[in-house]
Amino acid sequence: MKLEEHCERSLRLFGKEYKEIHLWLDEFASKYPKAERYKHRKYRHHKEGVEEIRKIFGDMGALAAEDHIRSDNSGMLPSLADYNIPEYEE
Repeated sequence: MKLEEHCERSLRLFGKEYKEIHLWLDEFASKYPKAERYKHRKYRHHKEGVEEIRKIFGDMGALAAEDHIRSDNSGMLPSLADYNIPEYEE
């Protein structure tokens, strides 16, 4: 999902775009070629990333982050350990 789509969805669901959260979650996407952009998810697209967001942006921010992650992962909210698989290695 693109940044604008995440922001629109957050606005609809939570009453605020939470652009700063979506940018934070996807900060490492540009590190990878387009065909491998999904690999950036191992950095912050997980339960532990949601808890980091909660500390910075509060409970509503954590809800927006969780929705972002689930939207990008077919409804799943993985843990950091779930990314310790060969396809996510450098």
